[in-house]
Amino acid sequence: MASNNSVKKSSKKDYMIIGGLILILAIVFAGIRLNSYLNADKITKIEVRLKDEVIKEIDLSVDGDYEIEVEHGHLHIRVENEAYYVYDVDCPDKICESVGIVKKGSEKLIVCLPNNIVIVQA
Repeated sequence: MASNNSVKKSSKKDYMIIGGLILILAIVFAGIRLNSYLNADKITKIEVRLKDEVIKEIDLSVDGDYEIEVEHGHLHIRVENEAYYVYDVDCPDKICESVGIVKKGSEKLIVCLPNNIVIVQA
């Protein structure tokens, strides 16, 4: 009978390395979240970009509905309580609508590929 030497028992050193990597990832993740939280007050508007060019700036402190017309279609943006979402899009996939509500300070962005639109916080 041949013994199975390919299976190695995990040593204490292996667990320490894995634990260290998990700790480093947790610290990096916490730092990113803390940075977003601390910078949320600096965000005052969203930018609607068409092919990297800003075509509209929308103040997040003013509730309202905004229509964005582009060559291949349109979309609507609703701002409420310093949050926003996209609705009534005429593109076929409507992925940008499925993003849902984006709150001020969130790291989410809305992308409408058929219309070449990107909506980011600024």
